[in-house]
Amino acid sequence: MTTFAEFRTAVARDLRDPSYLTFVTDDLADMINEALSEIGRIAPQRFQEDITPVADTLEYIVRSAYFDGEANPEIELARVEIWDGSKSPPLFIAKLTPSASEYVSQGDTGWWFFGGILHLSNSMETAIDPDIHLIRVWGYSPYRQMDDDANVVEPSAEAQWAMRAYCRIAGLQRLSFERDLFTQWQTRSNNTDVSPAALMNALSIAQEEWRRRERKLMVLRQTP
Repeated sequence: MTTFAEFRTAVARDLRDPSYLTFVTDDLADMINEALSEIGRIAPQRFQEDITPVADTLEYIVRSAYFDGEANPEIELARVEIWDGSKSPPLFIAKLTPSASEYVSQGDTGWWFFGGILHLSNSMETAIDPDIHLIRVWGYSPYRQMDDDANVVEPSAEAQWAMRAYCRIAGLQRLSFERDLFTQWQTRSNNTDVSPAALMNALSIAQEEWRRRERKLMVLRQTP
């Protein structure tokens, strides 16, 4: 289990700046969160969540607790079911059909998902008993951004290596774009042996490494 602080240290080491003399912690944090967003796009977190239904309610924010009550429009749903939560273990009741699979694609013929919010039809709401039922959903979600040293880096070990490759590109690009930063990196971080040409070669190698790992990570989504 890798923490945000540990991962930041690994990224600093990859950039040959282990003492944070060139890239400060905020710089590295931005690179890591950018990599986390990119990994969430190509290899999203697969999740299953139970939503407690509320009487006379047609709309539910998916993964509300995970994203601090905010609706995340990048979530994708693959399946919605109704289960009897009063049983132990919970008992399957029915699979809910998305509106796109019904005889006519309109809001009240099935469930639909938009902007991170699950919308149920009136007939579905009527069939749900809030006292015993629960709404069980499966889908794909981006990862939440990290801002605390104790945060756990949630992607798999393979995805973490890809994140490090992505961060290396981000760091090397900054060095190639900003001459003052490159000079500082050479002197402060003891990288005087690296010339601008060597830096561009390292950037090219890092980009190829990222492309190789990206192709391996790509997750095909299941459609509703």
